[in-house]
Amino acid sequence: MCGCYELKAKTRALNRRFPQLKLAQSSLPRNGEFHPTDQVLMITRSQSGFIGHSVRWGLVGNFLNRPPLNPLLTLPSEGLVSTPFYSKILKRNRCLIPATAFHECLLPNRKKQRVRMSAANGELLVFAGIFDHHPQAGTTCAILTAATAASVGPIKHALPVMLNHEQSSFWLGEHADFPEADFVALLQAPSAYALTMETIVEAEPSPQLSLAFA
Repeated sequence: MCGCYELKAKTRALNRRFPQLKLAQSSLPRNGEFHPTDQVLMITRSQSGFIGHSVRWGLVGNFLNRPPLNPLLTLPSEGLVSTPFYSKILKRNRCLIPATAFHECLLPNRKKQRVRMSAANGELLVFAGIFDHHPQAGTTCAILTAATAASVGPIKHALPVMLNHEQSSFWLGEHADFPEADFVALLQAPSAYALTMETIVEAEPSPQLSLAFA
């Protein structure tokens, strides 16, 4: 994942995917592409139902003295349950991050190229995430990734962990005794989504802008 994902969905689609969420269009951070440190929509759950939050993308753990220059946008899920600090966040601060697509970066013939990936049937994607509260940075989040068992077309590295309805409920569930084995199995399970890929054609820079002026 190359630091960009999209959420281009109407509130009725989000409210349908997350019953009792009851989002108003005005409560969305915005509708479009999201990049590092942008405010994004994060979803958690309470006894009364799903709750939407506007938080910053780029995880800053509460154990840090100061926010890092490059906060974590993604976090590998492999071995996370036994990782110092972040395993504690995983056990207490899990969230869902909805999206309609995400971008991957390729380097064909040493030229950087972006690929847009979305659900083949057009449905909403739901990423597994974690979040934390930092006294200076506020509430921030990161998207968990997992290595693909086989390459997805030209994509040969980690993709976001994408959850279906049942997996989302388990992810946000309250667990008196954290079921590590079940979480590891969930994070390593094949994605329930069939993805479609679309190459993004980048606009060529203007020749005038490419000139070097003395």
